[in-house]
Amino acid sequence: MKNLTLIVSVIVFAFSGYYFASNLKYSTDLNYIIYMLTWLVLMMISVIGIIYNVPALNRRKRKFKNFMYNSYSERRIRHKEFDEKFHILN
Repeated sequence: MKNLTLIVSVIVFAFSGYYFASNLKYSTDLNYIIYMLTWLVLMMISVIGIIYNVPALNRRKRKFKNFMYNSYSERRIRHKEFDEKFHILN
């Protein structure tokens, strides 16, 4: 899921960056300033999304072994401390 949000953030950043750069001109019109600030805010939101989701690429899923202790098993690994604590189970 994080990979999907990272891809969406990169696409939105590229899209908004393109339109921000293509519409950039010197103007003091209030509507134009609000329009450009909206594109800039969208770019900043996507940058935050990229920064937040980049560690998901470096992190690998931790694999863990599920260890179930069965005192009735013939092939179980004997553990003296466990056997001493839980001698009722043996």
